[in-house]
Amino acid sequence: MSLSQDPAPPSPPAVPGAPDATESARSSAASERWSAAELRRLTALIWPGQLLVVAGIIAANSQPQIAQHFHTTQIAWFSLSFTLATIVATPFAVRLGDMYGKRRVMIVLAAAGLVGDLVTVLAPNYPVMVLGRAIGGLYGPVAVLVLAAVRDLFPPRKVAMALGTVAGSVGVLSMLAPLLSGWLLDAFGWRGALWFLVASTVVAILALLAVPETPRRAVAGRLDRAGALLLGGGLALVVFAVGQGRDWGWASAGVLACLLAGLTALAVFVTVELRVSAPILDLRMLGRRSPATVLLGSSVPQAAFFASQAILIFLALFPPIPHVSDGLGWSTTHTAVIGIPAGLLTFAAGIGVGRAVRTTSPRSVWYVGLGILAGGLALAAFYHHDATQIVLTGLVMGLGGGILMAGQQAMIVSVVSAEEQAAANGLSSLLTQVFLALTNQALYSVLAADSTVLDGTAFYHDTAFTHAYLTMAAIVVLGLLISLAIPRLARPADSAAHDLRTPAAPLPSA
Repeated sequence: MSLSQDPAPPSPPAVPGAPDATESARSSAASERWSAAELRRLTALIWPGQLLVVAGIIAANSQPQIAQHFHTTQIAWFSLSFTLATIVATPFAVRLGDMYGKRRVMIVLAAAGLVGDLVTVLAPNYPVMVLGRAIGGLYGPVAVLVLAAVRDLFPPRKVAMALGTVAGSVGVLSMLAPLLSGWLLDAFGWRGALWFLVASTVVAILALLAVPETPRRAVAGRLDRAGALLLGGGLALVVFAVGQGRDWGWASAGVLACLLAGLTALAVFVTVELRVSAPILDLRMLGRRSPATVLLGSSVPQAAFFASQAILIFLALFPPIPHVSDGLGWSTTHTAVIGIPAGLLTFAAGIGVGRAVRTTSPRSVWYVGLGILAGGLALAAFYHHDATQIVLTGLVMGLGGGILMAGQQAMIVSVVSAEEQAAANGLSSLLTQVFLALTNQALYSVLAADSTVLDGTAFYHDTAFTHAYLTMAAIVVLGLLISLAIPRLARPADSAAHDLRTPAAPLPSA
């Protein structure tokens, strides 16, 4: 598809009875208004799309209690098992969503996630809990399919705004989830917090039931299982090796074997996918400069933004111990209250991006977001010693992060067709997950370099937090350098309108 904006068609000659300019303006204004049905649809998509973020926050805050309850030193598997399952499931989910409808696939995945949540909260021991988290990870691709479904369910002129609202809502939810998790953990313990996740998944299923089905964009037929297993398995092995690198040693036989096996599987995957007629993910899309640079350039800085949230958790919740820990010793609830302004600004930024890209190239908006986020992380490296400093630097990072999350979706809409939307979101999610695993590993290594271990727990010094924020800022700058290769982009509304003007080929019957 052409990335340049289509030239405006010549104005037709006036004819008797034709609407005048005023009537056309009124018609255009009416098309901008949101109907009650569209607002209900948008509301129904927000919770399923952002439940993954809420669950991640509550699960992360529950980990200390879970580790103490089960007396385990392998608490990292509580999150890693979920991530690995999501990575493996995503390519299957994207392809099946195109074949059978995204709503149907999302409901099935959410039901599987509910089973996993129940196994996790009822687990009698830690291995069973890890198994439950792995099953719960099947919910992960729902977030990818929600973003892809937005393009199918809203008019072209409203796609960017809808994407900005869904993506930017993470700011409000990220603000409320810590408050909720603090109250749940204090009042009911970790099982109370996990029971809330069970109820949340039920609400997500009910919301998805209220969403219309999306068009099928692929012929229902043979599923490329080999490609999906090679992709999911290869990425899972690489992420697993990265996750175990610090514990096993980067030169250990286990880590090297997993890395070699994962990279080999990915190499075979590329060879296979370029030959099959219906690939699980269309790698040919990465042969085009626009999608390749957008997906890669947006995944790297987003991983840094998500990983940087862990720095504040360690900084705020760890106690101040002279010569051992430079934490602030705040409660979970107090930390959540401090994060409210940043969360609100993140949400507002997402909506603002939806409006801005109507008249401005999403690439320009993206560059602004990268600069703001990098600056906010650099400021946080040196100003994180009291509530005022953390609120102010959090506002800068929240603004940059909100622009990034909404801006990424605007750029994706600009460079792929509606038929490629789900595949592009799937690739984006996979890349972000992989880069997030690598970024987390870098973050924990930087923190550990300036830490003191006391009674089996690592406590961090002020220099550790400074270096961690600077490392995240450097990764955002790396994303900016990659993003400089992004070519000129059309506005999302122009790309979506192009899809309407280009009739899709009819699908043969299954």
